[in-house]
Amino acid sequence: MNRVRLKYLLSAAAVLLFAQMLLGSGATLAVPFSIPADSVSRIEMAPSDPETGDSIKTPASRRERRLQARAARQEARRIQSPDTLARTDTLARAAGTDSLAADTVRRDTVRKPRAAKGFLDDPLDGKSTDSLVYDVRNKLVYIYNQGDVTYQSRNLKADYIQIDMNTKLVYAYGKPDSVDGVWTVTKPEFTEGGTAYKMDTITYNLDSQKAKIKGVATQQGDGWLVGGSVKKMPDNTFNIEHGKYTTCDQTDCPHFYLAMTKAKVIPGKKVVTGPAYLVMEDVPIYFLGIPEGFFPINMGPKSGLLMPSYGEESTKGFFLRDLGYYFTLGDYADLAIRGGFYTLGSWEASAASRYIKRYKYSGSFNIQFSNIKTGEKGEPDYIKQNNFRVQWTHSQDTKANPGSTFSASVNFATSGYNRYSATSLDDILSTQTNSSISYSKNWAGTPFSLSANMAISQNSQNQSISVTLPTVVFNVSRIYPFKRKERIGKERWYEKISMQYTGKMTNSVTTTESEIFSKKTLDNMKNGIEHSIPVSASFNLFNYINVTPSFNYTEKWYFKKQEYEWNPLTNQTDTLPSDYGFYRLYNYTTSVSASTTLYGMYDFTKKRRDRKIQAIRHTITPSIGFSFAPDFSNPSYGYYLTRQTDSTGRFTTYSPYAINAYGVPSSGKSMSLNFSLSQNLEMKVLSKRDTSGVKKIKLIDELRLSGSYNFLADSMKLSTISLSFRTTLFKNFGINLSATIDPYRVTPQGVRYDKLFFPGRITSTGWSFGYTFKSRDDRSQPAMNDITSLPPEYSNPFYDPYGTMDPVLRRQYMAQSYYDFSLPWNFGFNYAVNYSVAYVNNGTTGYRKNITQTVSFNGSLNITPKTGITFQGGYDIKANKLTTSSISISRDLHCWQMSFSWIPFGYHKSWSFNIGVKAASLADLKYDKTQSMYDNMY
Repeated sequence: MNRVRLKYLLSAAAVLLFAQMLLGSGATLAVPFSIPADSVSRIEMAPSDPETGDSIKTPASRRERRLQARAARQEARRIQSPDTLARTDTLARAAGTDSLAADTVRRDTVRKPRAAKGFLDDPLDGKSTDSLVYDVRNKLVYIYNQGDVTYQSRNLKADYIQIDMNTKLVYAYGKPDSVDGVWTVTKPEFTEGGTAYKMDTITYNLDSQKAKIKGVATQQGDGWLVGGSVKKMPDNTFNIEHGKYTTCDQTDCPHFYLAMTKAKVIPGKKVVTGPAYLVMEDVPIYFLGIPEGFFPINMGPKSGLLMPSYGEESTKGFFLRDLGYYFTLGDYADLAIRGGFYTLGSWEASAASRYIKRYKYSGSFNIQFSNIKTGEKGEPDYIKQNNFRVQWTHSQDTKANPGSTFSASVNFATSGYNRYSATSLDDILSTQTNSSISYSKNWAGTPFSLSANMAISQNSQNQSISVTLPTVVFNVSRIYPFKRKERIGKERWYEKISMQYTGKMTNSVTTTESEIFSKKTLDNMKNGIEHSIPVSASFNLFNYINVTPSFNYTEKWYFKKQEYEWNPLTNQTDTLPSDYGFYRLYNYTTSVSASTTLYGMYDFTKKRRDRKIQAIRHTITPSIGFSFAPDFSNPSYGYYLTRQTDSTGRFTTYSPYAINAYGVPSSGKSMSLNFSLSQNLEMKVLSKRDTSGVKKIKLIDELRLSGSYNFLADSMKLSTISLSFRTTLFKNFGINLSATIDPYRVTPQGVRYDKLFFPGRITSTGWSFGYTFKSRDDRSQPAMNDITSLPPEYSNPFYDPYGTMDPVLRRQYMAQSYYDFSLPWNFGFNYAVNYSVAYVNNGTTGYRKNITQTVSFNGSLNITPKTGITFQGGYDIKANKLTTSSISISRDLHCWQMSFSWIPFGYHKSWSFNIGVKAASLADLKYDKTQSMYDNMY
């Protein structure tokens, strides 16, 4: 039987060999054949002869390959050793007409064959999950089901692909399919140069790189281009007929689009369109059409016009705001210049710039100016003023310059800006602004460090300004000057002595806006230099008591002093001119303190070990100290002088150096006993969640009491008592309480006198607590309705000034930065109470109580899967009224978003409505309607 099989196999092989010889370089089979599923093949075939047009059959047969090799070897030998008959025969010199002069052997009868060229310049790879069929006779290749063809940098994926090797055309389309019971048609996806295109059908020429496409959809920036009939050109541009541009990702039936009769697309750069009009929900809006248009679709910032907003304010008239131009300043910075005007005479201008250099620094600069005119000239409500605000933020990457940091946070504005020019509720409600610029430097391996800081604090209510220009601190950290480099044996007592050094220099003044650049402000500057050298050591006494003696020396350098003189003619004290010079003041103090820790514990497991409460531990840390300071008001020091205060001849003591930055040494001898008592309470309970089986719970984090007693004071030697209490009731919820107790009685006229009473009088206290309830702990994406998120100006992970983020991801993040509909609800509140006592002459108690209580709250709630409400507000319990509150409603319209904000009552009552496209490229496609809060201010 095996012999019979072998016989048939040999016969089949002979037939195949005979067929191959007859066909020459033809195909091995004349019928199509298929490749098993999930196969991968490579197609490499020779093209047609460009001169004759005859096809060169590939692959070559074994006989042809032998003939080609033999011809190549003969040609190589002929070139190396030319035939002698090819040379000019010597007989030709005698008879020039001899036929041998043109020997026919000169031309070799065996031609060198043409080098075989491939079907294409590069390999073409193809694969599929069903079959890949070759029709060699017609030179066609068919690929079925999830076909994937790659040629150079181009890739085509489709459920049906046909490749014609004669014309080098590739044709592809999709197939019907069902997803979750819904029938749909798959679409081919063509990728070139990193850009993907989805279409209904495509015919692509591999040679000319042209394509004819039906129903294409491609993403450009954060939008989509949809073309009915598209021609792709070799330079990768597209000519579109009956196209659409939309930022809705439902490209089959977008919610809105810009219908373009014809357009030319340069991918990654721009779109030039002919007549176009807006279509919303398949309803064309022709009056919103344009005869021609141009808009960029490139990634990253580009210079261009900034569209304005418009509206009306009753006090300023109709307005056109924020019209401007955006400039790109290289790869690391940009600039936006805006302006606006009002029909009743007001106008405004602003410039904002951002800069960033990766791993180096980043920051922003913003300046705003406004000219305000309201009311009629000559009327009581007429206002005309200029306001401005300067903002600058700068931060340095920690890796940019290790050992030194530079940062800036500047927010400087005139007092009228928040009242008349601000456009946000936060800016209007703000009464205190702070600015600072700081630099720090430390030298690695040394105890030296340097810091410098400039600060400005403003109060818009009283127009006061506090300026510190600058404060410089040089510090030497703790060193042990007597410690041996190589210690042998026990540590000696003098090796525990340590010292530090701190040098400070400052220059500050408090003034008003109108006088900040006057000579008076310059004269009122408080400046000086202070040196401080503390020396201390720590010893252990009886193994339980820590004793710490210390000595502190402080020296101040001043450059002016201010003296006073009684004028008998005017019966008042005259201020003499400042006396400038160099003045050195010093003081010193010495102290010693002792502290220990006492533990007390009650064990509940002595009788039963399965008790829920295992043990309670009470920890007490008492501390006592003694300090001494001499009387620096002694005339020998020269720090204090006396002057007459009235015509009766009464005198008082004052220091001419008190006008400087760091004050003066204390007057009067001091010998004080300082004491404090700190304690906490802990409980140990059984816990199945802990690996040890028990869990520690702090009942009282800290309960602390402190005060002092001055032995050398003439009266009221006991100081006020400070009391603090801190505990955590449960996770993220705690109570902090602090109070000051006055142990002395007070007269009905509000004067304290030397008589102690128990338990004393609480003169000030305050405490607050708050908690946040939320339906989800995930805080991966900050949103406006997530009250646990940082404000966008402090943390914005989706900030992408240079367009490096994927546009689809950025679009999703932009949508959620408005409102996170995946967060069902959250609610937070905070309660604060403050109590204080002021001593007054009321004829009864001698003091007046003042209590303030406020409750603030904020939160959000999704009333439907796509509709959410956010709210914030507060309640003043003393005034019995609500504080400024606001309510916002947001509605997700897929590619659009709608919002309504309302401040229902109060001084800033207003509302605003907005509906607009989410995507940044069409951010100006919106509608706004507002009632300004400024309408309620005049």
